Amino acid sequence: MAPSTLLRSNLDIPDETTSAEAAEAVDLLDRFQRTHPGDIGTVRLVADNSDLSVTIPGSALSHLVELLAHIANGNAVTIAPVHAELTTQQAADMLVVSRPYLIGLLEDGQIPHRRVGNRRRIRLTDLLAYMREDDRKRAEAAAELTAEAQRLNLDDE
Repeated sequence: MAPSTLLRSNLDIPDETTSAEAAEAVDLLDRFQRTHPGDIGTVRLVADNSDLSVTIPGSALSHLVELLAHIANGNAVTIAPVHAELTTQQAADMLVVSRPYLIGLLEDGQIPHRRVGNRRRIRLTDLLAYMREDDRKRAEAAAELTAEAQRLNLDDE
């Protein structure tokens, strides 16, 4: 997969009809998975108004259900392999920060990266690990602030 198509910048936000159809599919597939626990072999998808039929590995079904759940919630989704390497712009876009700010994080050693010529590359797994840790720190700080506000009775005002 070419780096430029790894993480598309023009994500499609699902409309209400698409979200509703995805929610219905999630319900049906989730029910199917509960009644057929374990490895289910393969799954056949059949397109409406066509004689197209595709067989997918049963192990991909849980990923498909997760994808549909995001769409049902109105979220745009992109898919990337875990071994993917991102450009600094792609990584900055994922973090919703400027590219110069991201480069500061890289230079400070907060996110591992490698250089390819004069370009930096960030492994998706490293970026996701940074994001999880950053989320954990933010949640911890919010909990401390909430506890302090309660201690000072600031939450009653």
